[in-house]
Amino acid sequence: MSSEDALIDVQGVSKVYKVWNRPASRLNYLLLKHLLRNLIKEATLDKIYRKRFTEFHALKETTFTLRRGESIGIIGRNGAGKSTLLQIITGSLRSSGGTIEKRGKIAPLLELGSGFDPEFTGLENIRINAALLGLTK
Repeated sequence: MSSEDALIDVQGVSKVYKVWNRPASRLNYLLLKHLLRNLIKEATLDKIYRKRFTEFHALKETTFTLRRGESIGIIGRNGAGKSTLLQIITGSLRSSGGTIEKRGKIAPLLELGSGFDPEFTGLENIRINAALLGLTK
């Protein structure tokens, strides 16, 4: 298949969260980052604050290509990064590294508790949510 068949191309996508030891440290970090944004790089500021947070890797170097006519299933345990990956693909969350190339329109249709009616099938729920977003069948 040619590269033109690729609808979603995810290359080395990672997401790292900073888990702060104290809320005040996070506030200080954000204030300094804002005040010194033109003078100091974020990586340098991270080195200064290194002992005040731990890094949580929600995604590590995730790579796949979804081509025209293909389907993909994302499975894993709780906390494996499934929702994080989908949020990065749809653009509602920024990745810490890697690249994503998308062709066509991507709209998140199903999220937990968001517009999902158990009286309808999964396909019917998708069609209802798509209609609300202005998409056709």
